[in-house]
Amino acid sequence: MAEADVALVGPGFALGHASVAAAPVGENGYIALILTRPPRARAAPAAAASSAARTLAHEVRNPLAGIRAAAQLISRADDPDSAALAKLIVDEVDRVRRLTDRIDPLGAVDAPRFDRFNIHEALDRVRKLIGSSAPDVMIRERYDPSLPQVRGDLDQLIQALLNIAKNAAEAVADQDDGEIAISTSYRSGVKFRSAASGAARAQLEVQIIDNGPGLHSDVADRLFEAFATTKRDGMGLGLTVAADIIARHDGRIEVESQPGRTAFKILLPIDPDETT
Repeated sequence: MAEADVALVGPGFALGHASVAAAPVGENGYIALILTRPPRARAAPAAAASSAARTLAHEVRNPLAGIRAAAQLISRADDPDSAALAKLIVDEVDRVRRLTDRIDPLGAVDAPRFDRFNIHEALDRVRKLIGSSAPDVMIRERYDPSLPQVRGDLDQLIQALLNIAKNAAEAVADQDDGEIAISTSYRSGVKFRSAASGAARAQLEVQIIDNGPGLHSDVADRLFEAFATTKRDGMGLGLTVAADIIARHDGRIEVESQPGRTAFKILLPIDPDETT
């Protein structure tokens, strides 16, 4: 059998279209499956879209400068707690500034700039941000301190994990017992190969679990699609951006949801230099 222009989409990823062919091999019942993707042609951006992206980046930078200056003044206070929160604000402003500097008019996020780091560095920032914005939500951490490093873009992975954790915090915001659990572990038995000629890479897993009401039926089947949201003031882009970033890191997202427990499982390949 053969089929052209098949959409390669699923939970948390969209890889474009491909031609698919399947045929028997030998006499032992084996089937060969061949996917052929056409070259990706990126059209030149329309002048209006390019201008809008630059305008957005410019407009975001202006208030960021004021926020950073105010936070630096607060950091000089004698109160250690205020100084720590001010330092967090400055760090976040700098991260957002770096992201706006890298806006790609052709896509939501520019290509990641890979470096080696411990995933707990990203999660520590996420926990602090969620803790300061949702102080009534209990955050529990269960980390595996022996996990090796990953290769990725720290700023982008912070954004992806923050988008997921923020959704979890909003899901339990109205509960007296609202709780988020963040855990890390080695995903034994799971390896990922990003190319036919590449080596299969071991995975680590980050779980972000909340005890909220579960995913709304209106968005459960299209969770990672743009503008899929039930929030009155939401744009439905947080999980779309998160899925895009994770896919760019050769990772994937798995979701399990029922009333009282929604779990986002983020799988990321371990730095190959750590496993040799």
